Amino acid sequence: MHKIFGIRHHGPGSAKSLIKALNAFQPDIVLIEGPPDADNMIKYVANQGLKPPVALLVYNPKSLQQAAYFPFAEFSPEWQAMKYALKKEIDVRFMDLPYHFNFVLDAQENETPQQQELFIETPQTPTPEEAEQLLAARDPLAYIARIAGYEDSERWWEVHMESQDNPEEIFDAVTEMMGEVRAQLTIPERKREKMREAFMRKSIRKAIKDKFERIAIVCGAYHSPVLVDIKKEHPLKVDNAILKGLKKTKTSATWVPWTYERLSSLSGYGAGVLSPAWYKLLHSNRKDATIRWMIKVAKLLRTEDLDASSAHVIEAVRLANMIATLRNLPLPGIEELKEAAITIFGGGNEAPIDLIQNNMVIGNRMGKVPTEIPSIPLQQDLIKKVKSIRFSKLYEYNETTTKELDIRKPTQLKASYLLHQLNLLGIDWGKKQTIRGNKLGRFHEHWKLKWKVNFALKIIEAGMWGNTVENASTNFVKTKAKEAENLSQLTELVENTLNANLSNAIPYLVKRLQDVSALTKDVFHLMEALPPLVNVWRYGNTRGTDIAAIEQVIYNIIPRIFIGLPSSCININEDVARDLSDLIIKTNRSLSILNDDNFNANWNKTLLHIAEMRQVNGILAGNCAQILFNKGVIDTDRAAEQMSFYLSLGNDPTNAAKWIEGFLNGSGLLIIHNLKLWNILDAWVNNIDMDVLMEILPLMRRTFSDFSGSERQKMLDLAKKGQVQEQQEQQDIDYDIERAQAVVPMLQLLLNE
Repeated sequence: MHKIFGIRHHGPGSAKSLIKALNAFQPDIVLIEGPPDADNMIKYVANQGLKPPVALLVYNPKSLQQAAYFPFAEFSPEWQAMKYALKKEIDVRFMDLPYHFNFVLDAQENETPQQQELFIETPQTPTPEEAEQLLAARDPLAYIARIAGYEDSERWWEVHMESQDNPEEIFDAVTEMMGEVRAQLTIPERKREKMREAFMRKSIRKAIKDKFERIAIVCGAYHSPVLVDIKKEHPLKVDNAILKGLKKTKTSATWVPWTYERLSSLSGYGAGVLSPAWYKLLHSNRKDATIRWMIKVAKLLRTEDLDASSAHVIEAVRLANMIATLRNLPLPGIEELKEAAITIFGGGNEAPIDLIQNNMVIGNRMGKVPTEIPSIPLQQDLIKKVKSIRFSKLYEYNETTTKELDIRKPTQLKASYLLHQLNLLGIDWGKKQTIRGNKLGRFHEHWKLKWKVNFALKIIEAGMWGNTVENASTNFVKTKAKEAENLSQLTELVENTLNANLSNAIPYLVKRLQDVSALTKDVFHLMEALPPLVNVWRYGNTRGTDIAAIEQVIYNIIPRIFIGLPSSCININEDVARDLSDLIIKTNRSLSILNDDNFNANWNKTLLHIAEMRQVNGILAGNCAQILFNKGVIDTDRAAEQMSFYLSLGNDPTNAAKWIEGFLNGSGLLIIHNLKLWNILDAWVNNIDMDVLMEILPLMRRTFSDFSGSERQKMLDLAKKGQVQEQQEQQDIDYDIERAQAVVPMLQLLLNE
């Protein structure tokens, strides 16, 4: 005979009731909804080193992109069923449709996405009746909860299943309830679900054929009605027809660590739960769960220097029990606990709720997997790549070390690619350092390497994106590109992606870059995007990447900066002016790298226009004048004219001080070596009213504080002399020609960089 135990994945109430029912039934084999590909992994459940939460990983070793995770917590009924069978030393098997079939079906679906035979076709605008039918088919518990008046299916299940001390007969009631739900379905069943259930019945028949007499079937509640009568209602001939023609591929399986956070956020097979930390406590200490939970809340709040005494704990427990009684519950659920905690510990203030939610509802528990269990595909690929770039001694090395890479060498170029790919995935094993010395920066990279203990979990998390480092980082980049809110974020991502040599992501990124840049009207975003794009253009050929598409975007952005920048400088406050000033400097540097004559000419005209606009903030006008002066576009006389205008007595002294700040921009050499400019500044300071000078003194102090000590000393000497004769400028300069010529070769090398 066989008996069906319909459970909810990760339900502590189901787990408790299941063990009670198994002890009463005394099976000689347990069949569990799960992938038979992983039957050889069940034995590790008895290993003391395997500590949940953990997940079974089934994957195709020939195509690592094909993989599926099956998470388990200590309170998962399937986990308890496996432990029960291993302890009783009886047979235990998985009985779901194997993934050596599922992976082939997935590939077929991807090849012909227009075919919907494996899935229900969802109407674009379903009627209320269709919506109810879809809900019943996809989430029967949510459907039943809605009928019972609950908007939250998890809340309904917790009230009626997790908080109740149900007898083993509860499973017959669950089977009957799900049978009624399925009987009301009028939409066609998903073909993949039919295949799964047909294979489950096939597994039951196999157990019967193997002479097992008392067969326990542990499955999701929804499947339970169709596994009861496998002879009359579901004859062998029909099941064989459903499974006929299935092709299979090779699969492998292993255990991987999991976390409560992932258990609460992920859905799919094994359905995530919202409160794993509470479920763990409910499973292990049901009778004292409320008081234990409140004690842990008090300890948690104390670590954050929040008031939480024993009296608070007692009152919170009383309040939670009172709320549960008023709601006709056998014991408080997580909602009652949170309400009581907020009222007593927080005085009605919900400020601690995030802390409680993250630590006491979800939890930060992470599982462990013993070393004798095989590693996941992504880690296998990473180890393989680490060996290929000869970094094996540095892998999982806990001390900080440095590594210099010459990317002209193929192996070291691959190492650079790998480190950049890992950084994109958030695994910052290597941090790129600024190069110092006499080696050309375009060919050399310096990395600081240190392996961190949390990388093991990050590798598991990265496994969500793919089963090779390259594939995972490519998928991650595409997702981030889609989420990028502005052009500057996208261009930074493009630069990092090119450095990581993710060729499959580049076409998608460039298309996204073109679309976003075409729609971007904000000149700030255009200017923020230009430097990283120019950097990509500058070093792209060095790394062997195609920069034609990037160049097209650059040449589209630059004219729009020229057109939009002057109007963006008008009527802005000081903070925005400082930000825009920095962007102008970066844009000027980028255009100097491009060294396009047409761009340079138009850029100089744009800066000159801004410098001469009277409604522009002084910081911007002074900054533009400084750039033009340094480039030789305007000479000393022209700069003196602009300086004289801003520092004339008729103009606002505050704006004049801002112009000085923008014009000097962290270096006093302009006025030290151009005495005509110094005399204008000196005269302005001497003639300004003392009260006004005191008002603008903070601005002036900020400007001059950026100068070096020697510059400030030179200015002090000049100030003591008062107005300086301009002809002294040449007399003060005494060049040693021979010494100057000695450093010319080094200067040429640096400038060629």
